[in-house]
Amino acid sequence: MAATIKQIAGRLNVSVATVSRALNDLPGVGEKMRRKVRRTAAELGYVPDFHARALVSGKVPFLGLVVPDITNSFFPALALAVEEAAAASGQSLILLNTNWRRDRLAQALELLSSRRVSGLIVAEPLDAAILDSVDLETVSNGLVLAGVEAPGGTGLCSVMVDDRDGGMQVGRHLVECGAHRIAFVGGPSESPNSRDRLEGLTIGLGISGGAAAIVSVTDGAWTEESGYRQADRLLRDMVPDAIFAANDLLAIGVMRRLVESGIAVGRGVALAGYDDTHVVSLTSVPITSVAQPTAQVGSLAVKLLGQMLSGDSGCGDAVLKPSLVARSSTLEFSNLHVLAPRDAQGA
Repeated sequence: MAATIKQIAGRLNVSVATVSRALNDLPGVGEKMRRKVRRTAAELGYVPDFHARALVSGKVPFLGLVVPDITNSFFPALALAVEEAAAASGQSLILLNTNWRRDRLAQALELLSSRRVSGLIVAEPLDAAILDSVDLETVSNGLVLAGVEAPGGTGLCSVMVDDRDGGMQVGRHLVECGAHRIAFVGGPSESPNSRDRLEGLTIGLGISGGAAAIVSVTDGAWTEESGYRQADRLLRDMVPDAIFAANDLLAIGVMRRLVESGIAVGRGVALAGYDDTHVVSLTSVPITSVAQPTAQVGSLAVKLLGQMLSGDSGCGDAVLKPSLVARSSTLEFSNLHVLAPRDAQGA
């Protein structure tokens, strides 16, 4: 059996990334180490793999997709879009879920790399430490991020949704609905997506000329239970006019806590989520949410991956626009606080 990059790294007591850079003539490795790696590779019978370079020709049958939470409806929808785009180019899909665990993410990347998949699409934030821990022979040939920003300096491509714009749309909508005191229920504090949605909310509220403001900011996991707990902490201190939850699972958790407190969603507190998953249109009070162009994210990710594997180093990033879908959870608040006062004035 031919030697692997990991075996070469073990023999030389260096990282797999160092071996991969040396074998692929990438920068960051000295000439002396490069010669040492190649000599050891020859001694161990290492055979370079060109499997990942054949995606466009249709000779390689598998793409890998890594998602952080398969229970979040956004990611199955993304997986469906990727699978359909991959199938159109003669590919099949291998799907792995990490449950937002860094060790599972590293394992997923390592597994897919070892299986010699044509390329990888990752719907979870990556950093230099994760990238340095996996075999770059596959990653450098084809890795596209979907729905998250690529880490700086890596040269990786990404398909992103403009979360600032999405948050801004929510801010403007809440102002138009008559909300003055807005709470933000966020994802993890280190999440760029959550931060961008909060930043957009701040910008959107700016159109009120100071009449509307953020009165509370909390953070936590991207789960329904986290939304419930954040809402519980919030309601101990205040009852805001509106709550913007950074994803739909959080919004559902917030709704559950509001209902338990006897607060009417929509009429008592306006509520907005993000992702516009199918669940929010089925709740007792349908929830306003920001729709992401999930199908387009998936198909563009596959397209960019194909460009990378065909040798196009200038594939660039794609940034798509979201759109707000207004439902009863905010429109009922507007009817009470904007339309009703106007009607009373006219009476």
